[in-house]
Amino acid sequence: MKKIIAILLVGLLVVSIPAVSSLRIPKVPQKNIQFTERTIVPADIPEWADGNISGVYAEKNETTGYDILGNVFGYYHISWGQVGYYAGVWQTSDGNVSGYFAGWFFYHITLGEYNVTGSNETGGFIGLMEINESDMTIKSVALAYNEEDHFIRYSLCEYTKFE
Repeated sequence: MKKIIAILLVGLLVVSIPAVSSLRIPKVPQKNIQFTERTIVPADIPEWADGNISGVYAEKNETTGYDILGNVFGYYHISWGQVGYYAGVWQTSDGNVSGYFAGWFFYHITLGEYNVTGSNETGGFIGLMEINESDMTIKSVALAYNEEDHFIRYSLCEYTKFE
């Protein structure tokens, strides 16, 4: 019985990925984001936002741990429990490359897309996340992909709830 339930859940996940990726994900308007050195600052808050997230993204280095690649800043909306969506901006540590990301989360699973500002490069990601409500942090690992490559990225963010 457990095998049948596991197969059904995996089948549901595989079927739901295209359906979820076809949903319109809210974007943070480009004119409302200002970049400063190593910090991403929002100019105003979208109406749908329940809070914001800010942190870093990194790649794993087998000898030194994690190499921080850049910063992320975004907003999230909780639809029900730990189900909702988010949208935001990312920027490399040197400030040379930036873009937008948006996605959905369903408890510990996240699915979304990203792009690079000023180019046609876009991609998607699917991953796992852990929300720690006691210290207001989110840790995640995701497999990101585009037309040419796939790679693993890690993030550590703090989040705030708007009153």
